[in-house]
Amino acid sequence: MALTNPFPGLYKYQHLPLLAKFILDEHVYDFAVEQLYYARQYNIPLLKLLSHLSDEQLVEIAITSLKEILGYLVDNNAREQISNATQRWLSNQLEIVGKYDVVAEDITLLFHVRGKSLKNYAFRFYRDSSQVQELLAEVDDFLLASTTASANTYIAILKDKIQEEEEFRSKLSNALPGFIYVYDVQNKVQTFSNNKLKEILGYTSEVMQQLSNNAYQTITHPDDWDKSYDCRKEYFESDSSTCSFDCRIKDIHGNYKWMRYYETILRKDANGEIREIIGVAFDISGEKEITQALATREGQLLEAQSIAHIGSFEWYIVGNKSTTNTPEIYKIFEMKEMEKFEQFIKHIHPDDLEKIEDAMKRSFQSGNYECVYRYLKNGKEKIIWSKGVVTSKEGKPYKMVGTVQDITTIKRIEEELKQKTIELEKSNESLQQFAAIASHDLKEPLRKISIYASKVLNTEKDRLSEMSYTALSKISGSTRRMQKMIDDILQFSFVDGNQEKRQINLEELLSEVKDLLSETISTRKAEIITDGLPTAFVIAPQIIQLFQNLISNALKFSKENEPPRIVITHTFFIDKPTASGSNKYLEITIADNGIGFDDKDNEKIFGLFYRLHGKTQFEGTGLGLSVCKKIVDNHSGTIAAKSKIGEGSEFIIRLPQ
Repeated sequence: MALTNPFPGLYKYQHLPLLAKFILDEHVYDFAVEQLYYARQYNIPLLKLLSHLSDEQLVEIAITSLKEILGYLVDNNAREQISNATQRWLSNQLEIVGKYDVVAEDITLLFHVRGKSLKNYAFRFYRDSSQVQELLAEVDDFLLASTTASANTYIAILKDKIQEEEEFRSKLSNALPGFIYVYDVQNKVQTFSNNKLKEILGYTSEVMQQLSNNAYQTITHPDDWDKSYDCRKEYFESDSSTCSFDCRIKDIHGNYKWMRYYETILRKDANGEIREIIGVAFDISGEKEITQALATREGQLLEAQSIAHIGSFEWYIVGNKSTTNTPEIYKIFEMKEMEKFEQFIKHIHPDDLEKIEDAMKRSFQSGNYECVYRYLKNGKEKIIWSKGVVTSKEGKPYKMVGTVQDITTIKRIEEELKQKTIELEKSNESLQQFAAIASHDLKEPLRKISIYASKVLNTEKDRLSEMSYTALSKISGSTRRMQKMIDDILQFSFVDGNQEKRQINLEELLSEVKDLLSETISTRKAEIITDGLPTAFVIAPQIIQLFQNLISNALKFSKENEPPRIVITHTFFIDKPTASGSNKYLEITIADNGIGFDDKDNEKIFGLFYRLHGKTQFEGTGLGLSVCKKIVDNHSGTIAAKSKIGEGSEFIIRLPQ
């Protein structure tokens, strides 16, 4: 219904916006005090509803309302102000009073008081009588428009109320899902109820009458009885027309159900005392469960936001107002209430202003907003990450909904990790240089020791004592083992996970290993069987080293009187996703018929320098399988071993593909 459009000419003002600005800028407090004075003088009925408030509180409320009204008048937009005010009234969204609290006298007296103050200030604003007369005429037009719209709204509300009451009376007994009842207040007994009572609670009307002279108290949860008692007491104290309360009622099976009651006075006796009340009750057990679940979920969400320092917001771009913010928003920005954008932007780091403005402009076009910026408040600097989605109306940005996260700690940790990474890279580079130099410097004297020991053994063997010969032999053997250990340590150190991976045929890599070990394979008369390994995404040199180490071990730890037999098979399977996101695996099994080992050592054998046999039985440094594990780790895979003494060994390698 168009309440403010019948008289378009009432909204064409020339002087009124200037007067409104004059009052808003310099005299809004005095204006509000004067309004309260006149309101008391004319005894506006609404004041009774506000009697619990002090004068200071009333003035504060008046200032808030007047700022809104004067603001619209300054913009020469009285039509919108009147429209908004009447719509809020119609939708029962008035801040202080309810939809039905306003009476006709409130309308006439309120606008009379407002007009009287506006006219008083008109004489203070203009000295020229003609200007004063023109301004007074505009004030009268504004008051006429406001009074007309309010009167129409009041009539519409009355019509709605009458219609609702009529529909309620005609349909209550048939349309409501709850049970209807009549309660005798004086005798404290329920005298009537419809069949819904039995459907919901299991009682018939007759059973309810026979329960006791106060049937409801006997079946009402003890903690809830005061709710119904206090509600009904209002009838006697204030002649209230309706009351509503929720309480738990025990059904015929002894189970409590949540019920919501709505009651009103049905009859009074000759003395004006309430005799009967009529009401309707609804089963809201499901609603209570949902409400509790929603409250729990909301609490969990707010707790999660608090832990993660994330808040959500809803910002209306048009009108520059924020309507919905979670508590964490105010904690992050350290403010009691959300500021307007112009005020908020003052806390942005000067170097980030252009960045956030550019992000805003892009979001108005693309619909997506994201920006990381520094926020300054209370002497602290925070790093904020904000994301949002912009919706438009009629081709213009209207609202943004999004999240804000305080990532100050995250950024600090990132910076620390970045710095540590740089330091680690420098350290690794230094270690590699040290390893290269150290290996050269260590191997050179060992080489000379080995050469000279061999010369003495070869040329002076007949002239050496048995003790000297044995000592030199041990020196020569120890230098060879030391050289091997240095080579293995360097090999372990230089197995790098950052090397480039590529698709390569594993069968070709295996062939290279066979060529490298061909002499040993031939000498041991070994048999190597493969089912045709597939192509895989791997670091080729490392897989060659992996195959070489495992096959060398199989050849080394073979049985004396049985040729080595090595069987290499593969399969693909799907497993749980890894950190890299892959869940498809290539499994390669390398099995031999060697001497085997105790299965209790199947994890220890991959440790550094771990040896199952003495160095006099089998040569080695105990690093071969450690290198294998490091190679598999570099491929985000796993390696495991299964064995029994005398029955051979089996190594299972799993590589994500």
